[in-house]
Amino acid sequence: MLTRKFIVAALTLSALNGNQAIAGDNDINSVNLNQAQFADFAESVTNVFAFKTLLPGEPLGVLGFDIGISATSAESKFKLNNQQTDNNHRVNLVTVNAQKGLPGGFDIGVQYSKLLDSDASSISGELRYAILEGGVAYPSFSVGGQYSQTSGIDALDYQSFGVDFGVSKGFANITPYANIGMVTSMVDPILNTTLKEEKPTLMKVSAGLNINLFAFDILFGYNQIGDNNNYSIKAGYRF
Repeated sequence: MLTRKFIVAALTLSALNGNQAIAGDNDINSVNLNQAQFADFAESVTNVFAFKTLLPGEPLGVLGFDIGISATSAESKFKLNNQQTDNNHRVNLVTVNAQKGLPGGFDIGVQYSKLLDSDASSISGELRYAILEGGVAYPSFSVGGQYSQTSGIDALDYQSFGVDFGVSKGFANITPYANIGMVTSMVDPILNTTLKEEKPTLMKVSAGLNINLFAFDILFGYNQIGDNNNYSIKAGYRF
């Protein structure tokens, strides 16, 4: 019951946070920008659809898993549907997150994200390896690689690759974590033949706090990709 309440709260946050929009306000059906403007727009698109780090880097182990649903408020310097600049604009996503422990300190994960007020969605995958698994007296260090691609966007083809290094350390039922890395995306304006594909490479920084409440887990996460930020809340179960 408590888990259900937090899931409802996450969905409510996603619906209410940021600018209020009518249905379809985030659909990208056309792109009407010059090349320099499109390069900036591609960075906002990357922030919205790239993989978000929403779990500690400590390995789950062969029997372990981390599953949950999250709501994210993502910054975009452009309104997505008409590409008007807006430094205070935010869009909202709901994401299903799943991570499974593998032998040898590896974890594999997947995210499915739905951009609200649009037909757009993204699917992402991650493979993470614990360089140092951590213990009572020292933290865990890990390296991860991620891939994302979108569907439901008429005017763009999008995919991205990322790599990051992470550190996390559990204290009783609380596990803080932090990661730093890079994301490279390919944003192709398939309906505008006057524009070329942009391939921004952006720094990614993430941090968060996972709290185990025994019956379920709740996580507060922050991701910054380039100059754009993301705030997330996730409810689920980590074992």
